[in-house]
This record gives sequence, C-alpha cells and structure tokens, in this order.
Amino acid sequence: MAAIRARWITSVILLSVFCHTGLSSYWWFLGTSSVYQSTVDLKTYNFKEKCQQLNYLIQKQKDLCGISHNILAAVSKGAAMGIDECKYQFQTRRWNCTTFNETSVFGGVLNINSREKSYIYAISSGGVEHEITKACAKGDINECGCDDSVRSLPTKDKWEWGGCSQDIRYGEKFSKEFTDSKENSRARDGMMNLHNNEAGRRSIRSTMKIVCKCHGVSGSCSIKVCWRKMSDFRRIGSMLKQRFDGATLVDLNKRRTRLRPKTKGQKQPTKKDLVYLEESPDFCEYDPTIGSLGTRHRECNRTSYGIDGCRLMCCGRGYHTMVEQVTEDCDCKFFWCCEVRCRKCTQMVDKNYCN
Repeated sequence: MAAIRARWITSVILLSVFCHTGLSSYWWFLGTSSVYQSTVDLKTYNFKEKCQQLNYLIQKQKDLCGISHNILAAVSKGAAMGIDECKYQFQTRRWNCTTFNETSVFGGVLNINSREKSYIYAISSGGVEHEITKACAKGDINECGCDDSVRSLPTKDKWEWGGCSQDIRYGEKFSKEFTDSKENSRARDGMMNLHNNEAGRRSIRSTMKIVCKCHGVSGSCSIKVCWRKMSDFRRIGSMLKQRFDGATLVDLNKRRTRLRPKTKGQKQPTKKDLVYLEESPDFCEYDPTIGSLGTRHRECNRTSYGIDGCRLMCCGRGYHTMVEQVTEDCDCKFFWCCEVRCRKCTQMVDKNYCN
C-alpha cells in the first residue's frame, strides 16, 4: 500500500514540475505508461481529491475526472490508444507520430496548425469517446450504461433487440466536454481544434455496427438477437488517416465566424472532415521545435514509389543497404486443443536505411 502511495505521489510531483515549466499543459500525459498506471490506483483512495491534484488538467477536466473513480482510467486508456494508433498509422511516413514523454507528449508539432495536429486532435478525441463508451457498457461507470433506446427502433421482424447496445451518446458528450474544454472557440486555432475533435467523435458514430447472436434448438437460428457496437479502433484510425490525406486548408472568413477553404471554389469541409490552417514542414531534418526527428537512419522501402520509398523518405539524400540476420516463426502447426507450435527460421535479408 505504501509503495502504491509513493508511486502516486511521485507521479503528481513529477507532473507538477512539468506544469511549472510550461511543458505539461496537455491532457495527453494521461496516455503515457507511467501516468496510466497511477490512474488505475485512483480507486484505492479519495479519487475526487486526487483528480484535483492533476496539474496537467484544467479545472473543468479535473471536475469531470471526479464524476466517477473509473473515469480517469478510461480517459487515460483512450489517450494511450490514440497515441498508439497515431504511431501505427504513420509508421511509414516522414513524421511517424513522434512522442516525447517528458514534454507535451507530441512536442513541437503542436506549435504548427498543420495536418499532423489535426490528426492528433481527432484520434485523441475519438479515443476518449471509444473508451468511455466501453466503460459504460461494462458497468465501470455508474452514471451511464447500455443504450436501451435502440429497442424501440423497427427491425422488420428480422431480429430482436437484446444484449447491451453501447451508448455512444454519453461517450460523445463526455469526450466533447473533456477534450473541447481548453479551446477558444473564437480563435483560429481553437476553431480548428474544435472542428477536428468533432470529426474524431463523428468517426465513431458513423462506423457503429449491428452484431447478432443466434439462438435455437440444435444450432438453428429461430431467434436472432442483435445489439449495436462500436467498430474496432483500428478502423477509426484508418478512416481518419484517409481524412488526413484529404484534409482541407482553411482560414477564417471575413466575418471571423467560421472556417472556410483557403482555395477559392473548393468545397466546404463537412463536420467529418479534417481541416488545417498551416502547411506541414517536410520533417526531413532533426528539428525539435517542430517535433521532427528527421529521417536519417530511418528504414525505407527501395522498391516503393510511395512516401515509405527510399527516394521520398530519405529526402533525396540517398540510402545505404545492410545485410541483417532475421529470425522469424515458420512451419507453424496447430495441435488440438489449443496450441500452435512453430519452428524458428533464420535468414539473411537486405534492409535499407536513409543517409
């Protein structure tokens, strides 16, 4: 017990120091591994008091944290999921969603109102909604539960509503209040962030699916029971990645009341689309002020003509090839029940790295 308390106090002190240095004013800290562990320990103590000690949250976020002892753990897991998904989706890009646990998590890239920032906000907002909604359905948060309203929707006698339909309305509402709370809705960057937060949330709703289970004698499907469920977060990440590639460059209109496309005649972006205010840097060279580690020594694909190809990834600097020994599973066989056994095969492969 004393060890847990000491670990929690250490986390609070460490994060308080970051806050005083101006580096930790972002709630994404909840997604870092050390901080996530401390949120799990909240249920042991007075969670409302502990929520107020989290100096990297603004007051409204602290108050939302205090609604239930499991909320902060869900938000923390959602933040971590957003970070991991960002890294997965951009692993073959020049900017590979670099994170810095000791600063503002995503570093200097947040100083530029670019496509990259738009994706960070969208995937993070979506991650919070996704995990809060799941926690509601599992009964981890007393203030919400299953969505019983769907049972009134017609099914044309093809199935019956049953099970626990995930209630994304509560998840949406919470995500909006939590992730939007810091933004200035009258400022250019605030409008951009709010728009992209909403795009992340709408990606969850637009991909809801109906899953069913059959009941009946001897495997028949005389009764089909269905409920609504969110799609896997990987699908959400991929969808937002497509919207990243098709994001719209915008600016304030003359009345300064909304964002509009900067290119004349371009279609107004919908609430599901991502928007950005500034063009992205090329991320070719190391520059911590823009969150860029550069692409030197990054692995590239010499046969690809895409951004993962050596010509584009290496920014024209060229690349070098190294022969490396790789050990992988091979000749895998399934044994009843329920084990898969594989041999280890070793081979020499060519790997290419940017100069």
